[in-house]
This record gives sequence, structure tokens and C-alpha cells, in this order.
Amino acid sequence: MLGMKKRVTISVDPEVLEVARADVDTGRAPNLSVAVEGALRARGRSVALQEAVALAEEEHGTVSEEMEEWAIGELRRVRRETSSSMPER
Repeated sequence: MLGMKKRVTISVDPEVLEVARADVDTGRAPNLSVAVEGALRARGRSVALQEAVALAEEEHGTVSEEMEEWAIGELRRVRRETSSSMPER
């Protein structure tokens, strides 16, 4: 059942809600549901990345500042390439 959405009710602080509404107002998201879903997906990617770094450091030692800067640059580059290739909504 890929693609099925589940309706939920949540409570959030007004300041947090304004961030999602700003995404809608500026066209970064077509509606509030998509804005919130995007934030949740980003949080999931962030947690996964933190876990991957922790595993790498456990196996290979602490990541150098130089390597960290390189990785951040690569993530930004990929994000730019991905967002510019996304279809318009």
C-alpha cells in the first residue's frame, strides 16, 4: 500500500507551526501536510546520519575536522543538485 497517507492530529507550539506555514507561504511546500512530512523526513535523515557517523567513529576513530568539512560540503552539493532536479509542483 505504497503511497497511502495516514491522517493524524498533533499539537505543536505556535512558533514551530509558523516555520511550516512559512514553507507553504513561500512555495517551498504546497500545503501544511507536505511541509510537516518534509520536516519529519529530514529529521529521520539527520538521525540516520548521526548513527552512521557514530558507527564510523567507533570503527575508525574520531572524524577529523577536515573530513567533517568535506562531508558537509558534499551533503550541501547533493542537496542543491537534488532540489534543482525536483519537479515543480
